[in-house]
Amino acid sequence: MTRFPERIGMLALALMVSLSAFAKPKTESITLFSDATLSGTTIPAGEYVVKYDVEGNNAQVKFLKGSKEVASANGQVKSLARKAGSTQVVLNTEGNARSISEIDFGGTDTAISFDSAGMAAGK
Repeated sequence: MTRFPERIGMLALALMVSLSAFAKPKTESITLFSDATLSGTTIPAGEYVVKYDVEGNNAQVKFLKGSKEVASANGQVKSLARKAGSTQVVLNTEGNARSISEIDFGGTDTAISFDSAGMAAGK
């Protein structure tokens, strides 16, 4: 009977892992007021749906215009010091180009950041 708590713990762990495998991607509406690049792809100014799938500290992010994928990139999930008041796109404006360096999601302390090396490599 001393192994009963271990078995319950292992069962609970297995259940949590299997449920996270079926986690649904999240979506957020975003407006870009100027053209920006992500993963080497130029995204024209306009309204988009950002679909992101988080796995651990990594995220796969896709910008969608209607049902068409406009750009995608891998990013790193990070926690903000406090909740973002609204969803915002942080742009790197070095040089003449505007590249997306981070997306902060409103009402949460979650952000996805994109490093310049990953953006230049295309993923």
